[in-house]
Amino acid sequence: MLLAVVTASIVPRALGPATYGNYNFLLSTSAAIRGFLDNGTQQAFFTFSSQTRVSGPLTKLYALALSGQFAITLTLIGLAAATGKIDWLWRGQRLDQVVLVTALDWTLFLALSLQQLGDTKGRTIYPQLAAAAVSMLTLAGLLALRFTRTLDFYTFAWLNLGGAVLTCFVLSFRLIGRHRAQVWDGDTAFRGYVQRWWRFTRPLILLQYYFPVVAYLGLYLIQRWYGSEELGFYSLALQWSAFAMVFTTSGVSIFWREIAYSAAQDLRHTAKTYEQFSKIFFFLSLVLSCGLSAGSSLLVQVVAGPRFSAAAKVLAIMAFYPISQTINQLTVASMKATERTGSYARWSFILSVPELLLTYILLAPAAAAVPGLHLGATGMAIKTAVYGLLAAQVYDWVNCKFFGISYMAALARKAIAAAIVGTVAVLIFGAGASWLQRQTYSNLGALCAAACAYVIAIGMIVVLWPSLAGVTREQIRQGVRLSSRR
Repeated sequence: MLLAVVTASIVPRALGPATYGNYNFLLSTSAAIRGFLDNGTQQAFFTFSSQTRVSGPLTKLYALALSGQFAITLTLIGLAAATGKIDWLWRGQRLDQVVLVTALDWTLFLALSLQQLGDTKGRTIYPQLAAAAVSMLTLAGLLALRFTRTLDFYTFAWLNLGGAVLTCFVLSFRLIGRHRAQVWDGDTAFRGYVQRWWRFTRPLILLQYYFPVVAYLGLYLIQRWYGSEELGFYSLALQWSAFAMVFTTSGVSIFWREIAYSAAQDLRHTAKTYEQFSKIFFFLSLVLSCGLSAGSSLLVQVVAGPRFSAAAKVLAIMAFYPISQTINQLTVASMKATERTGSYARWSFILSVPELLLTYILLAPAAAAVPGLHLGATGMAIKTAVYGLLAAQVYDWVNCKFFGISYMAALARKAIAAAIVGTVAVLIFGAGASWLQRQTYSNLGALCAAACAYVIAIGMIVVLWPSLAGVTREQIRQGVRLSSRR
């Protein structure tokens, strides 16, 4: 969390909107290509590995698959460079930056895969501590670059690449070295796992090729019609909204493993797990999203500076993206963990058609052959956050029906929580912060005071109405006792 906050505070200001937009465009393009080549291997690997205590042959097979995908990616870049077609995918970008950021994206993904390998075996503590330690080293390096005025596109990319390589080395040494018998040893059972992978991913084949294109299209259209600076505004809002997902992102792998392990044995326990995670993580993302949206104007002024002032309204909308993404992470993980990939594929395709049309309508210039609303980064934020939230409700309904949970009761609880937390956020960050500024408080002082008041207010809500946050008063007492003992 600390690394994310400092990075989002320092990097945009140092790089500027255009360079910052180019950096994130290259990362997103690499992720889209990687998703296009994945063919469900990551989800299948995590699900299958979670179901058994020993899975060395599966790990080896997945390593071969990743090596092949990376080789194809490098070949694609080489062919584009040799034929002069770099602009087709990487519009307006330099070849050396394309190669550097692509290598960074793949190394980050490898580090994530190693961490997930530990999660599938219940070995979460060491990978989390290792990742935290590397994050602190990266943070120190980032601050050193900033204070020596050497922070630019290349130094930032190389710093992140060094941190990712170190994480991969540390996790590989621990998992494959110390727990080799559990995660690596054994002959590669190619045929058996390929057959299981085919049954798992067959309903997803079309989506695996289709979704990366849909995800890439919006960013490409912003880059084409509005330029890198507008993409920088959207990237800043996306990074700050992603900060609000720090809790759910770290917990979703454990949730996925629990669902995959227990679904075949006790569906009632699986349903209870889904409901508990949904309540707690929805409330966490709601609290962070409402605070981020209500304080977006102050936050952009204090953190990013005047060059990013246009990003305030984009952040105000994008701040609600973590809510839909949290619901999506839990619902999609549970559907894949229970191997209901056919149901996921059908609903995903149905929901993607309006999304594709909405992307064009919101982004297209008024002078285009088919005119649009020409909203730029704001339009992309509306599509991502607002439509994403509507789509997430469909997945939640499908899962509630499968697990025998009352969807309407869950929706009513979420609506009540949203009304209460949203009102508190607007009163504190809107009216409260404005009053503090009129009392000659600086922007930073008003933001800090409002944030402290918001935390206290949410804490009081949880104590007075714990069920709203998905916990009981006894669980709160138990958590306090555990913290005091430690």
